[in-house]
Amino acid sequence: MIRICQRNVCLHVKGFIKPTLFKETCVKPTVVDIHQTKFSRHFANKEKQENELERIYYGPLTPQIKAVKIFSVSSSAAGLAAQPFILREATTIGSTPLLVAICSVIGFFTFVTPLLLHFITKKYVTEIHYDPKTLTYKATTINFFIAPVQLDFKVEDVVVPDIPGMFTTMFAKGKPLFIEARHFTDPLHYAKIMGYDKPLDFKLGENKDDEDTKNS
Repeated sequence: MIRICQRNVCLHVKGFIKPTLFKETCVKPTVVDIHQTKFSRHFANKEKQENELERIYYGPLTPQIKAVKIFSVSSSAAGLAAQPFILREATTIGSTPLLVAICSVIGFFTFVTPLLLHFITKKYVTEIHYDPKTLTYKATTINFFIAPVQLDFKVEDVVVPDIPGMFTTMFAKGKPLFIEARHFTDPLHYAKIMGYDKPLDFKLGENKDDEDTKNS
């Protein structure tokens, strides 16, 4: 009789506690599952998109350029931080020409060197990826703060100058870029970008007299 009472009490307690606990926690697993599904889909789509792009070009000077720019930006930040102390010590000398010389040297290495280095390296293409579905190229360069900058362009957006400028091979959407043919994994992509696969225009060799006779 005692065992039967104990069993009834236990079943009553379990029946009283279990729905309450389930009622409080039944919503949370659903919310967690929804968030986990969204995050997994987001990263899966991102990874799938990156895998669809094919890297066809890599600039071999990319590590060296990054290292030099990091050193230049770090030295400029250190120069700006130490400039008040250097100027305070320089004013104690009392020589105006020496003070001007010190300020010129500090200003050159603090401001001019990083800007000059960025002007030279901002055209250097570190990577080029190709999307075969949209026939789009994605060129990557480095900005002043050593962050990657990507430019999407197609073959129609490329203009090759007759006389290449300094560190300039082509213009993509008006932006000058520097690339080298030997670093392409497939030379056909370089030929398409530079327009070497297009037919030659033999009309460029016509004489001026022939044009005048046609106009008359």
